[in-house]
Amino acid sequence: MAKKRISIKDIAKLAGVSSPTVSRALHGDGRMSSATRNRIIQLANEIGYTPSLVARGLVTQRSHCVGLVVPTFADPFHSEVAQGIEEEARRHHYSLFLASTGVDPARELAVVRTMHGRQVDGIIVSASRVGNQYAELLHDTGLPIVLINAHVAGNNIHSIYHDDYKGGCQLVDHLIERGYRRIAYIGNKRGGQIDVERRRAWIDTLHAARLPAALAVNGPNGRLQGGSIAAEQLLPQAQTLWGAPPQAIYCYNDTMAIGAMAVLRQQGLRIPTDVALTGFDDIDVAAFLEPPLTTLRQPRHKMGVEAMKALLTLINEESNPVPPQATIMQGELIIRHSA
Repeated sequence: MAKKRISIKDIAKLAGVSSPTVSRALHGDGRMSSATRNRIIQLANEIGYTPSLVARGLVTQRSHCVGLVVPTFADPFHSEVAQGIEEEARRHHYSLFLASTGVDPARELAVVRTMHGRQVDGIIVSASRVGNQYAELLHDTGLPIVLINAHVAGNNIHSIYHDDYKGGCQLVDHLIERGYRRIAYIGNKRGGQIDVERRRAWIDTLHAARLPAALAVNGPNGRLQGGSIAAEQLLPQAQTLWGAPPQAIYCYNDTMAIGAMAVLRQQGLRIPTDVALTGFDDIDVAAFLEPPLTTLRQPRHKMGVEAMKALLTLINEESNPVPPQATIMQGELIIRHSA
C-alpha cells in the first residue's frame, strides 16, 4: 500500500497553527515570529514534507519546469551547455525536461509542441535546425523560447550564439601564420548554419591571404565517424589536386577532428609534422589527445547560464514582453601541439 503523502494540513495539525500559516512559513512569506517559522520548518523536515509542484502550479499558474531540446546527447558541446542551464535553473528552483531530436527538423518542432502541451514555463533549443519558424510558434503559443547557436535570420526571437565566423577566422589565420598553405576543410553535412559560418570563415580567410579554398569534404555527421569518413575521402582528393596530403586540416568540431586524426595515423601521417589539425569547441578530451588539439574554445557553460537567465526574464516578464535580443558570445583560440 502506497504511503500517504504528507501535506501542509498535517504540518499545521502538529504545529497547532492554520494551513495558510504553514504555507507562508515554508515560502518565507507573511508576518510571524522567527520562533514560529523555525518550528514549522523543523517539523516539515522531521516528518519528510515535500512540496507538491502540481499543487503549487495550480496556484501560481506555473509548473516551474523548463524544456531543453538538443540534437543529440552524445555531443560533448550540448552536455556542457546543459550543465550551465541546469545549474542556473536549480538556483531559481526550476526543473529541467530534456529531449533530443536526432537533427530532424520535423521532430524538433514536434518535441517543442509536446513540451508546450506538458505545461513547461519555457523552452531552450540548442543548435536548432528550424530557428526561423520559432517566431510563428511563439506567436501561436505565447511560450517563452530561447535559441542557442541557431543563427536566426533577422531579430525576431531571443537567441544566444557563438561568433563561429570570427572563431573560424582565428583558427585559419593561425594556420596561415604557421606557414601552412594547403589548408583543407572537413565540414558537417548536418551542421546547418553553424557549418555555413565556419566554412565561410575558411574561404574568406584564405582568400584574404591570396590562398585558394580548394578542398573541402563534408562528413555525414558531426561525430567521430563523420570525421573519419570525411578524412578517408579527403586524402585521395588532396593527392589528385596537390600531389600530396594537405598541409593542414581545419575541422568543423573537435569530435570530427578526433575521427580524422585516427585516419591520418592509419595512413602513416604524423601530426603536425606531416599534417596539422585543428578542431572547434574545445571539448574536455581535446587537451588530452596525443598531440593535444589546437581548437577554438566556445564558452559552452556560460552560454547555457545566459540562455537560462534570458528564459527566466521572459517567463517573469510575460505581462510586459521583452523585445527580442540576440546575444553574441566570443570564443578563445587555444593553441596546442596539433597545429
